[in-house]
Amino acid sequence: MSSRLRLEIAEAVVARGLWGRGDRVAIAVSGGLDSVALLDLLVASAGVHGGRLSVVTVDHGTRPDSAEDARFVHGMAEGLGLSCVIVTLALGPSASENTCRQARYGALDALDLERVALAHHADDQAETALLALLRGGGTRAVAGMAWRRGRYVRPLLDRPKAALAAWAESRGLSWREDPTNAEPRFLRNRVRHELIPALDALRGGAREALARAATHAAEDDDWIQDASRAAEVLGTSEKLDMAWVATGPAPLVRRALLRRLPDATSGQLDAVIRACRAGRGKVALSEVVAVLVEDGVVSILRA
Repeated sequence: MSSRLRLEIAEAVVARGLWGRGDRVAIAVSGGLDSVALLDLLVASAGVHGGRLSVVTVDHGTRPDSAEDARFVHGMAEGLGLSCVIVTLALGPSASENTCRQARYGALDALDLERVALAHHADDQAETALLALLRGGGTRAVAGMAWRRGRYVRPLLDRPKAALAAWAESRGLSWREDPTNAEPRFLRNRVRHELIPALDALRGGAREALARAATHAAEDDDWIQDASRAAEVLGTSEKLDMAWVATGPAPLVRRALLRRLPDATSGQLDAVIRACRAGRGKVALSEVVAVLVEDGVVSILRA
């Protein structure tokens, strides 16, 4: 099983074009089980996928012992003969999940690399899909995480966490447990530790079904995106025809709006569509972005 997993991950990298032979690939390693398994799998299969590997770890500064996690990762990388970049932040213990995520990606964005490999797996995908449903998201949100988005790639996205745990055990790997992963103040933790186990108890295989639904939603969303590009009445990147927004097929209209307003919520998009049906109106999306509907045109205003 272990050798198969190593080869399957490398073959997925090649088949999905996550990176090319000789590309610089930094593996984002937190020190936890998932990222340690990813590091070991990619090192063990480097001859197949051909990436020039290195390691990056982000110390968010949210726990007193977080620097020890970074040192642990640095030592592991050193033992494998890989360079390791430690990015140190100082977010404090009260930082939210979203604040940590934004700061982490901001730090990774600044690196001079072709790819950054992340350790998200099928269980993470199931959680993401369920969270999107709880927030009332459509197919785009339920589609969850992509195998590749920009420089970020996820070689483990169709693998369950149990497979990674089995790999780590068979290889005698060690890792560090982040106590914040069990804190109930984070919604994802409660979904992971309470809601998904409850769903699995009600209907066996719920976790796998959610991940599968995310895959199907991604395929549907890709098709709708292509259809919306062909169907929408394009003006400029900042304008759309009001009548088309008011009367066009809702899935296509939403994609057209989302391409121009990627940070808009479902409620805000509904408000824009209602304004178009009314013939005029103004919808504030943030302190610096608003949508104005008048004279037959939907205009995006940016401060």
